[in-house]
Formats: sequence, C-alpha cells, structure tokens
Amino acid sequence: MNVNIRAIQIQDAKGIHRIYTQEAVLQYMVFLPSMRVDAVENRIRNLGPNQFEFVAEIDGNVVGFVGLTQGQGRRSHAGDLFIGVDSEYHNKGIGKALLTKMLDLADNWLMLERVELGVLTINPGAKALYEKFGFAVEGVRKGSLKTGGKFINEIIMSRFRPNGLLANALSL
Repeated sequence: MNVNIRAIQIQDAKGIHRIYTQEAVLQYMVFLPSMRVDAVENRIRNLGPNQFEFVAEIDGNVVGFVGLTQGQGRRSHAGDLFIGVDSEYHNKGIGKALLTKMLDLADNWLMLERVELGVLTINPGAKALYEKFGFAVEGVRKGSLKTGGKFINEIIMSRFRPNGLLANALSL
C-alpha cells in the first residue's frame, strides 16, 4: 500500500467530508453529522498562516487528514493537533504516517516546543498511537463532548520536542 502524504487542497474537501461523517469516525470527532461539504471547503479556503494541514491519499483517494494550529504571541511555541483516518484504513499505518509528517513539520520547520491534542476516552487505540509518539496525559476534561447521546470525557495529552529547549528545561 503506497501512501502519499501531501499538503491539503480545496478539492480534498469531499474526501475529508466523507471521512468526517463515517459512523466509525464521527463518534471521535467534534463535527456534527450534519456537516456539509461546503463548510469543509470554506474551512480549507480560510486556513490562516498559522494553520497547517496534510492529507493521506492512496490511489488518488483521501484516506486521512492531520492538522496543526500554531499558537500566537506567548503561545507561539505550541501547537494544537487533530487527526482523522477513514474507517476502512484504521490500524493500517495511515495515522502513523500522518503524525510522522506533521511532527516533522512541528519539530524541524516550525521549531515548536510543545504539541497538544485531545482524545476521547472511548478511543483507546488513538491514545495508544499518540503515546508511541511521545505524547503524555496531562489531564481530563470531564464531559467535554457529546456523542451518541452521552457526555464523553476527553484526555488532554502533550508532547515536547525531543531535545528542545522546553524539554531540556523541564528535565532539570
């Protein structure tokens, strides 16, 4: 399976929308089932200079996405990450490939010291993947999201740039 990770383009909106609205994905995302393709197109079209997104494609089909928003001002050393993978490609290395690409951008191009994310407690597979990349639990937001008629807790995780200034300062 040949996976191509590349920068997002406006024409990726339909593929991303298809992933957003899959039952096996939607339960883990902040989006509503009523999300429209034009809303995804507008989001892509209006990405700011501190927002970075990649898609994973196989045979020209979008099978995953990852995004990072870099903080501003006194939070410019940190970024907030999100990721989603087509349910047919779960546990096939797509998430790993997307995280590898985005963390390379964060570490080696943006020089971010800290990357943060949230993962729902009902998604232990994603949590395990993040831990393999060095993310650690910082806390829990109780009842953070509603899904399937229930309130779900969100685990807050972060990762420090290996050998970065912040990681070195915190190890003192």
